[in-house]
Amino acid sequence: EAFSVAQYQRLVEPIIRSIHQNGKLPILVGGSGQYINAIINPQETFSIKPNNFLRFFLNKFNLKTLQFILKNLDFKTFNSLNNSDINNPHRLIRKIELKISNFKFNKNFKSQIKNFNYLHLSLTAPNVYLFQKINQRIQQRIDQGLEKEIKNLLKKYRWSDPGLNTLAYKEFKTGFNQSNINQWITDEHNYARRQKTYLRLLKPVYFEITNPDFPANLMAIVTKWYNSS
Repeated sequence: EAFSVAQYQRLVEPIIRSIHQNGKLPILVGGSGQYINAIINPQETFSIKPNNFLRFFLNKFNLKTLQFILKNLDFKTFNSLNNSDINNPHRLIRKIELKISNFKFNKNFKSQIKNFNYLHLSLTAPNVYLFQKINQRIQQRIDQGLEKEIKNLLKKYRWSDPGLNTLAYKEFKTGFNQSNINQWITDEHNYARRQKTYLRLLKPVYFEITNPDFPANLMAIVTKWYNSS
């Protein structure tokens, strides 16, 4: 099933409130930058539901066409996009969707979790190190039987289903061969680059995991923040 960032935010917010009410500290681990941002910086655009009819047609266009459409619909928004957003078809489609819906921001919008005191930590590493780890994980998934997994999934699902339109699956629509494996490696590397770019915008406290002192440094930051909260 399709599952949006807006749905995620709506599910997580009451859980965070419940944990707080019980006198406990919620700890959110993992997730892509967009899902993290949905919690620490919720947007009122989440209330605008997807227009599936519009998306059906927009998904037929290539990246350049989507950029052209948004640029002509809303040049100001188009011009404000970072490199990651401007090269992401899904985000371009969402921007077009919001513009066509004639959405107007509500200056009085407030989320119940927007003003929480949170500590955002992010682990990072040089790309050479990350890519080596990614390659090892890819080989491990292949050795564990990814090809068989995909064949079994296709007995129940279709390539058009959301779960198969993701990394490690979509690359193998045309077959399971070395060329498609190489494409998967490239796509994973590019995704890691985009995530690093996106996370920088959220301004977390960074820790370089190749630094042997990073666990002690991280604990010092966490302890100081926790004791002062």
